[in-house]
Amino acid sequence: MTDAHLRSTLHGIRALGRAHIETVAVADSWKASGLWSRHAAARAVVPPTASERFAGAVAEVAERHGPLVVLPGREAALDALVHRDSDLPAGCLLASPGPEALERVRSKPALADIAARAGLRTPPTLLVGSARQAREAQLPVPCVVKPARPGQALCRAHVVTSSSQLATLLGELLDDEPLLIQEHVAGALLALSVVVDRAGSVVARFQQVAARTFPPEAGVSSLAISVAPDETLTERVGEMLRQAGFWGMAQLQFLAGEGWPVLIDVNPRFYGSLSLALAAGVNLPAAWHAVARGAPVGPAQPYRLGVRYRWLEADIVVAARGGDAPLLPARRPVVGAWWSADDPLPAAILAGGAFSARIRRQVRRRLR
Repeated sequence: MTDAHLRSTLHGIRALGRAHIETVAVADSWKASGLWSRHAAARAVVPPTASERFAGAVAEVAERHGPLVVLPGREAALDALVHRDSDLPAGCLLASPGPEALERVRSKPALADIAARAGLRTPPTLLVGSARQAREAQLPVPCVVKPARPGQALCRAHVVTSSSQLATLLGELLDDEPLLIQEHVAGALLALSVVVDRAGSVVARFQQVAARTFPPEAGVSSLAISVAPDETLTERVGEMLRQAGFWGMAQLQFLAGEGWPVLIDVNPRFYGSLSLALAAGVNLPAAWHAVARGAPVGPAQPYRLGVRYRWLEADIVVAARGGDAPLLPARRPVVGAWWSADDPLPAAILAGGAFSARIRRQVRRRLR
């Protein structure tokens, strides 16, 4: 498991450990929280994902501890490894369907086409092009400005509500920055997480609805609740991923307003609120590991409904900025973004790192 410094990957390490799957936690620093999880059977430090030596170092870890299934923790690691999976030693598997299938689901401009063929809606597209082209176009507002694919300078979607706000955002980007600009669609954030086997069947699924997001205007879940899976939606998602040639784990994000939910993103990796699925009884990482090995996975099972996920740090930040974010404990049953009673040390490391980072940002602001 790479990128063991992330909370999403920490949840993955815990999930595999609870399924009695021995995990080698890998990060670029010994300060990474996942390296100190009691669920990590072994640990290794490698160069950062941006380094040309990253893929080779992961291969060396696999040689030393293998045979292994290599699970990339984030997009950058996935990009670094998917084009060099032949470097992995014999008997080791990269848990990815390959670059072509990944491009089909991660390229936001291409997503509308494959989604439509499976009966899924996406927001109407206003522009696919560069930041320079966007500056020259007469775009209506409100709209949503997104990176065309992961790993760009623009790292997340921005909801733009005025022409001046749009001009400011586009002015901060290089002329050739590739963008996707879509109409703004209102609705609650809904996420459907699935594991698809190599034959294209959905073998695990979990659905949640966000009551709050961070950032509030276009962010990820900061308060979410497990809900019953929409089996029709799951079937269409499975069909879309099957047509794309995708297998493995993916989290798909929708906006649920009037009518059928609107698909806005596909994340073929671990995600921040993964602890909610685990608390509700769905071990997505263990199913992903089994699919990568070609091992049989039983049919998708029922899970607990009404379980809550709360990212307390996000609520504290919003409240500190004067926003409306209640700081009282969430109604039980609830699971946090970091904490686990059987694995407390990584949560302390994550909390200390977040606190230190915010102090450093405050100091830099005052020194300007």
